[in-house]
Order: sequence, then structure tokens, then C-alpha cells
Amino acid sequence: MEWSKLGKEVFDILRLRTPPVGILFSEKEYIPEGSFRPSKYGLKMAVCQAIGFARYSGRTVALTYDDFACPPAMVIYGLVEGEVKEILSKAKWLCDESAYYPEDFLPKGKYKTFIFGDMTTMKVEPEIVMVFGTPAQVGRLIQAVTYFGGSVKAELTAKTASCSEALIPALNGEPAISVPGAGDRVFAGIDECEMVFSFPYSWMNKILEGLKNAGKNANVSYPVQPFLFFSPRFPKVYREIMEKFKRV
Repeated sequence: MEWSKLGKEVFDILRLRTPPVGILFSEKEYIPEGSFRPSKYGLKMAVCQAIGFARYSGRTVALTYDDFACPPAMVIYGLVEGEVKEILSKAKWLCDESAYYPEDFLPKGKYKTFIFGDMTTMKVEPEIVMVFGTPAQVGRLIQAVTYFGGSVKAELTAKTASCSEALIPALNGEPAISVPGAGDRVFAGIDECEMVFSFPYSWMNKILEGLKNAGKNANVSYPVQPFLFFSPRFPKVYREIMEKFKRV
């Protein structure tokens, strides 16, 4: 499976803590063979939780309507009629419903199954790749994208981060970055030092080319090697004591 090899390559180059997550949204009720289905076990999951389950367990998770637990995600993914701003304002993530919140939502009723898997082992080809990494690792991914010119744009709210902010732009064809908010921390086991970067799977070869070549002639890659070719200057008291030293 080509995507498995490419996912492993990204994992190795960036020395990631967990493999990239491959994501596929299907317009049909499609459950890949061997997938974990929460409702089969009497569970419902938040999207960030399903993503976390995939990245930590190596399993592929398939969600349909009956598997969803997160009210904002159900609205954002077009599964129900509802108002995200009503939810966010009542929870005091917004001061009130008149506050601006970017409503980059999926068309109502379009998608029936939402699939999240460890990209290095999943059996279906993803359309989105989601990477969890440190600022240095995410910075390297930004360099990989901008190696070809342009920039990575972000509209950050630290709300609905992995399920929406970092995912929907990639579904629409553009790389995206997000700073995780509460859901990712409470339900998805994300580390405090991690950020999220996602991009369309169709960009994978381009991303790998950028990771391998950005900064190459400046001798910069990941991890960045610190410049250590200098004589350190110690505090005055150290230097004064050093003058009293006698070589043995």
C-alpha cells in the first residue's frame, strides 16, 4: 500500500511520537474491514477521540451517525441541524452568539462515514493526512510546503481544532495548522507540546520532497543541529577564578 510507505517515511523523517493519521470521508455508509466501530461496543466517540484512538492504538476507526458523541462536530460535519455558536456561547467559549466564529462546515447530509486510521497500517487510501508534532516538527512541515512558494494560512480559534480547524481546509485542498483546544486535551490524549498539521494526501510526494530539500544547501533539516563552533564566554567570577588555576 503506497500510502503506508509514504506515511512511514514522514514518520521517520520527522521522528514523530506517533504515526500520521490518514482520514477519509465517505458519502456512503462504508465500514472498512477490521475497523473499530464504537457503537458496536455500546460507545460513542468525539472526533478528536477517534483520531487519538487511531494514532495511539494503530487501529482504523469508522464513525457513522450512531457513533458520534460530540455536539459541535455533529453540526460541523452536517449530520444534524443545529447551531455551533449556541453550543460555544452557552459553554462560554464565546461571550455570546453574536461573536464571530468561522463556520467552515461540511454540506448537510453529504458524508455518511468518517474514517480515521494509522496511516502506516490502514487498508484504505486516505484523502487527508494529519500529523501531530512539536512546534519544531510542524515548522518543518510548513517549510516543506513553502519550499514551493506561498504560505500556510491559519484561522485559529483553539476550538474544534483537530476535527475542524486542521481538517476541513485539508479536505478542501489546502494544508492547515491548528493549536489544540479543550477537546483534544480532555478526550484525545494530546500532549501539551503538540500542534496539528494536516494536508491533502494528494500533496504527499510534494511534502516529502520539501521535507528532504528545504534548507538543504544551508545544511538545515530536522532536527536542526545547533551551532556549537565557538568559545563560550563565562561570567566574570568564573574567569577570575580560572586565572588562578595552575596546570598540572
